[in-house]
Order: sequence, then structure tokens, then C-alpha cells
Amino acid sequence: MNITRRLGTCLALLCSASAYAGHHESGHTGDAAEIGALTTEQKIGLAKAAAPPNVSDEARILDADNTVLQEGDNGWTCMVGTPPNYENPMCVDAVWLGWLDSYMNKTPYKNDTRAIGFSYMLVGDIPVDNDDPFNTDEDKNTWVQEGPHLMLLVPQGLFGDLPRDPYAGGPYVMWEGSEYAHIMVPLEKTTPLIYAK
Repeated sequence: MNITRRLGTCLALLCSASAYAGHHESGHTGDAAEIGALTTEQKIGLAKAAAPPNVSDEARILDADNTVLQEGDNGWTCMVGTPPNYENPMCVDAVWLGWLDSYMNKTPYKNDTRAIGFSYMLVGDIPVDNDDPFNTDEDKNTWVQEGPHLMLLVPQGLFGDLPRDPYAGGPYVMWEGSEYAHIMVPLEKTTPLIYAK
């Protein structure tokens, strides 16, 4: 099966996860502002909530400082998110883990193997600039805050005619023109932020 056909199949399967995401138990109570300091068990529960149980139950769990909270053996890594509110827990495969290392260290990411990477963020994310991976000025560019969503890493030549606008509906490309470009797959309707341009 060629990589284009695999990508189409993957998108179809991932989009079918939306029904699951709507009924997924998040593993924590209250909104992010109410979470405050978490116990180790609560952090593990929050990290696991980022993906379906068949992904997260046997995954390695990392705290915000990369301390291993739970060892795993299925090739997935789940992270609790960013303190103090832990609004963006995620579970990633090995391809995405390499991407995250490049992104966090601001080094170029090259998908030389033409591998497809998968990441789950079923708890949602914080607001980010859809155009520039390192911009923090909310007065510039197009900002978006996704609820439950998936992310795909594919060779950028396969982005095709996917929208670059996060509010166009369905999957779209984030951070086009950078080494960190990837496909976002929202599982709920993306609502524009007040300051979205």
C-alpha cells in the first residue's frame, strides 16, 4: 500500500474516533483552573486521558519535568501537560517523540524516513498560533484552541489541498512552511477565539 493510500486510510480511521472522544472519561474532575497541585495518581490519570485506553493503559507516563511516573512497553509515551493547569496532556508514538524533541530544543525536524506519526490530545490544548510555532503574541497571525483532537506527522508533500485555516472545518495544516508542520484532526467543531484573525 503506498503512503498516500495509507494516509487516506489513517485519516478515515482517526476521524471515526470522534464518537469515542465525546464519551471519553477524562480521568480528572473540574476544569483546569481547579486542578492545582496533582498527586502522582492524578497526573497518571490525566496523562492517560489524552488517548484511548488501548493506547494509554500500557504507555510510559512522563511528568512535566520528564520524570517517569509509570513505565510502559507499548511504544507510546503520554505526558501530563504543562503546569500549573495541565491543560494539554498528550500521548505520542516514537515518531512524534522525535518531533517533540526537535521542537522543544528548536532544532530542525526532518522526517527522512517518510514515517507517519500519531499523537492524541483528547483532553484538548491551550491556545496556539496556527501560523508560527514560536509566536506568543496573540495580536499576530491566526490563533486556535482545539478541544479533543489528533495530530498526524506525514511528509509535507502529502499535505495536498488540506485547508491551512483551522476554522475551515475538518483536518487542517498547522505551522506550514516550518519543519514542524503537521496535520490537525479536530474531533469537535473548532470555535474561533475572540482574538482569532
